[in-house]
Amino acid sequence: MNAEPLAEVFEELKQLRRLGGRRDAHAHPGITSSLEDAYALLVKAGQNDTAELIRRVIDGLSPLEKSGSLVRILEIRTLANRVFGDMAKAAAWLDRPNRSLSGQKPVDLLQDELGAAVVRELLEQIDHGIFA
Repeated sequence: MNAEPLAEVFEELKQLRRLGGRRDAHAHPGITSSLEDAYALLVKAGQNDTAELIRRVIDGLSPLEKSGSLVRILEIRTLANRVFGDMAKAAAWLDRPNRSLSGQKPVDLLQDELGAAVVRELLEQIDHGIFA
């Protein structure tokens, strides 16, 4: 799967956040259709964990006030996809314990902005050829 649809979904979710996290923001047709398309693509690609997060937003199961976590995860996944050039490689890197993170999995650090910043910095270092 190409990383582009995930990047588009990320942009749509940022727009959703700009709308103030209102539940009626789901009525915005561009956001809903983009999320539905991304969900289908992610399921087809076997990216079920990310697909489930998108499904929760679509179904309104998680409050939009908590969508910051979803946006962080999609941002980092989009960055990882770009850095590694392949969704499968990016997903494997995110789910594997990392010595640079004291043995923690990068995906486990995405629960808050500070952890996401650490993972983002590490991905940017990898992108620039800094592996230490």
